[in-house]
Amino acid sequence: MMRAWSATATVSNTEEEISAIQPPRIMLYSVPLVTTWVFDDTHRILFDAGDGVTAMLDARIHRIRLVALTHAHRDHCAGLLQLLNLTGGSGEQSVVYPAGSGALKALSGFLCSFDARTTGKTTWVPMDADIVHPIEPARHYVRSFPTQHYEPTTPPRTMSLGYQIVRSVDKLRPELVGLPREEVDRIRLRDGRQAITQTVEDILLSVTGDTIPIDPALVRGSRALLHECTFLEEEETRDMVNRGHPHSSLEDALLTAREAEVEHLGLYHISRRYEDGRILSTVRDSCARLRIPCRVSVALPGRLYDDLFSHTIWEGTDEP
Repeated sequence: MMRAWSATATVSNTEEEISAIQPPRIMLYSVPLVTTWVFDDTHRILFDAGDGVTAMLDARIHRIRLVALTHAHRDHCAGLLQLLNLTGGSGEQSVVYPAGSGALKALSGFLCSFDARTTGKTTWVPMDADIVHPIEPARHYVRSFPTQHYEPTTPPRTMSLGYQIVRSVDKLRPELVGLPREEVDRIRLRDGRQAITQTVEDILLSVTGDTIPIDPALVRGSRALLHECTFLEEEETRDMVNRGHPHSSLEDALLTAREAEVEHLGLYHISRRYEDGRILSTVRDSCARLRIPCRVSVALPGRLYDDLFSHTIWEGTDEP
């Protein structure tokens, strides 16, 4: 049964609240080991910048107001040179990246010196886990969360990150829900707006980047979750971990989404070793077997998507 995307109940309908009623418009292209990028056109955030991102986004690159890099592998950052050359000249472009990534720190230094007139004006912001970076509109921000795509280091370093787009919302206090509007207004006039509202987080989108399975608590309550899904089978995932290429499997992503109670799951970064028909049938069968309650969309490898969440292959189930 399909679950409707619904806005958080608030005291008044703001423009930002209305824009949150629908899932974000996600444009993406992904072929693991070749190129991966995800553009949230609704919030104007580019997650990763694989080779070819500038050509495929075309004029939309000028809508990007922030680039968020999940890690330093070339298929996720090789498109930065051209992208920043065309968008960095205004001095308004920013790039956030994992603070412990020496490769990305070196890349930022090279790009800034390579073309000081454009790329050199870009602001580079190193991020550790659970750090927020304000974005427009007001009361919106990007927040980082920990992922693991590299072997642990001593001392620990932040080598990879996932990101969330979050907005702060003033919500009616639980004890006042159900009261007549006139009574709520009376309390507000007597004691002020703070007496009837509490500020809560509304997680509009979470993007994992490449990682081994994450703690579902990190993305719990996300309206939309983009989860990497490199392999369809658990055995393949374990084999690649042993070879030093840790990723998540289909079941990892589905169980995380179920436990985190997300509303819509998007699967991406799927290996090109699988044929499209096998990917779709395996996802549907796994969703049915695991009784996945949320809607599920799939980004097939090598396909350019203009609005991923408009392509739903599993509508969700309310069965326990």
